[in-house]
Amino acid sequence: MKDLKFKLEGLTCESCVKLATTYLKKVPGVHEVRIDSATGATQVTGEDNLNQDDLAKSLAETHYSIAKN
Repeated sequence: MKDLKFKLEGLTCESCVKLATTYLKKVPGVHEVRIDSATGATQVTGEDNLNQDDLAKSLAETHYSIAKN
């Protein structure tokens, strides 16, 4: 199992969190998504081959994005 942690930008409410979670869970290999609506802190748990680029692509149709470090 692998944990990826990052910050999501563009979240403004609980509905945003639900939508972002839905899109992230569509990525093959994702098992669990946790998002803090107040801070955008996100943790995605999944298979070892999970990568942040695939997660970012899954959000392309939304107003949310992974913050650049």
